Amino acid sequence: MESFDLQNFKTINTIIERDSKDSTYKFALLRGVIEISQEYQHLRHETGDLVSLPLGLLIEKWLLYYYPLIESQEFLPQLHGEKPDSAHKRISFRPVFREVTDYYAGKGGFSVFYNDYVNGSFPAEISSSVGELIGKLKTTITTMPMKHLGRSHGHRDFSIFSYNNDARRMSAGMPVSQESVVNYSGTFSFRKDLFLVFQYLGSFISGDDSLIYQWAEFTSKASGGSHTVASVMETLRTVPETGRAVSEARQVYTQLHGKNHGLDCVWSGKPITDLAMLHVDHLIPFSVWKNNNLWNLLPALESVNAKKRDKIPSPDFIHKRSDAIVSYWDSMSGVYPRRFSREINLALIGSPEKLPGWQDAALERLGEKCEYLIEVRGFDAWSM
Repeated sequence: MESFDLQNFKTINTIIERDSKDSTYKFALLRGVIEISQEYQHLRHETGDLVSLPLGLLIEKWLLYYYPLIESQEFLPQLHGEKPDSAHKRISFRPVFREVTDYYAGKGGFSVFYNDYVNGSFPAEISSSVGELIGKLKTTITTMPMKHLGRSHGHRDFSIFSYNNDARRMSAGMPVSQESVVNYSGTFSFRKDLFLVFQYLGSFISGDDSLIYQWAEFTSKASGGSHTVASVMETLRTVPETGRAVSEARQVYTQLHGKNHGLDCVWSGKPITDLAMLHVDHLIPFSVWKNNNLWNLLPALESVNAKKRDKIPSPDFIHKRSDAIVSYWDSMSGVYPRRFSREINLALIGSPEKLPGWQDAALERLGEKCEYLIEVRGFDAWSM
């Protein structure tokens, strides 16, 4: 296997975690490029440190990804705020895609559509809609995710992928087919080192070969098909509820509020004068690390926590707010001494018992963990 630069993985992590997620376009683009890199490597053209591939392959992947989502009787939004009756807030190709899926609904559905696509045998009454759909997919891919993907990393448009706008002209009367889409849609390019990452390890990024997917697939087969891969995946992803730990932390901070006639927000330092303003924040977001330890639950103003969301406090900000963090750790440790000690030692300090100076050791490890999540995993850093 070729050697890889760790920076390439950091680039991909940053794109996945930090780039905006207003729609599913980013996921569809990355998934498509990964699969194309693995399935159609023989069609690549290398120029210097760039690899070019037919854009039509990506258009085809989007046809396959979005067809089941569009034809579903249950509306599945693919854009934040997208609703069934929305005329404006919707993915650009939904209306014409729906025309196509509705046409094939009583004629064999997805499979018949794909057969017509491969063979270029679309009936006359739907061929123009299919052609329009292909055009809208091409425009969407090249002007939306391909243009904006990677801005969090490269800080410019087309920082990861570029459309080469080198499409050949189709002859008059040529039917819409797999051949025409692949051969007459132009090409797109990206760095060769990323192509190698996608080629060798892309299935782990997209999830097809991930351990949890293979676990679910094995369980489904072992059950004789009585449990689907999807249902097993959902079960495997089940985690303990956060409610009890958060409630216990809230009780501690409510008692402090009663004694001191107010708390201070751990992040802003502003007073929490009203308990209705109190929000128990996961210092390291639960979505990032499924951790409900008491040390990870700190009092914050609801307005501040809404800004923090799933971001990671920067090491410098941890240091800046260290006195407030330690103060609440001490309060929590006073109420739950054994539990707090056990949790923070295992998760942060790595010592079997709480030794003198544990606060400094815990803060140092916390800073290291946040730096790892930001610099290696690619999560957004946060401070005030």
